[in-house]
Amino acid sequence: MFEILRNAYKDVSLTTGQGQNKFNQMLNKPHILAGVSHEVRTQMNSIVAFSYLMNNTRFSDNDRREFSEQIITSCEQLIGLFENFFDTAALESGSVREDLRESDAVKMYESLASQFRVLLRKKGKDNIVFIQEDDLPDKLMVRMNTTRIERILTNLFRNALDNTFSGFIKFGCTYRDERITFYM
Repeated sequence: MFEILRNAYKDVSLTTGQGQNKFNQMLNKPHILAGVSHEVRTQMNSIVAFSYLMNNTRFSDNDRREFSEQIITSCEQLIGLFENFFDTAALESGSVREDLRESDAVKMYESLASQFRVLLRKKGKDNIVFIQEDDLPDKLMVRMNTTRIERILTNLFRNALDNTFSGFIKFGCTYRDERITFYM
């Protein structure tokens, strides 16, 4: 996924008018809007249903805590959905400019792996093993859009976490021929 978005960045050389046309074309694709609409409705229904259940006096405090956690999870998924949609829309419209800065790819990778381990523990996913692998040197200074890369990889991890019930999630990074490849 990262390579696809990275290539989209390279091809962005549109004027504002052309970018707006591309954005409008993307919004007119029924399958994209239908998918986003379905996902939004699913999460909103979950939030409404668990909010209703929290107010029902039949349930214990433990049940209510679980309902609250479900609401928070649904809200996080909804926010992630909107972030992904708007990122894609911005890329498609050509309104995004690269924010390339010299950064240490190794530090970024290690920081993300640490965040992922914390999130795994926070979600209580004891039956999932987090595997981290890389072939990076001790320090690797690269011009990259760190914020965007971190957001993409975090979204990929959250998606893997939400859809993995047991087994493992592997997060890795390779550096060969002057190219960094992140994978989840």
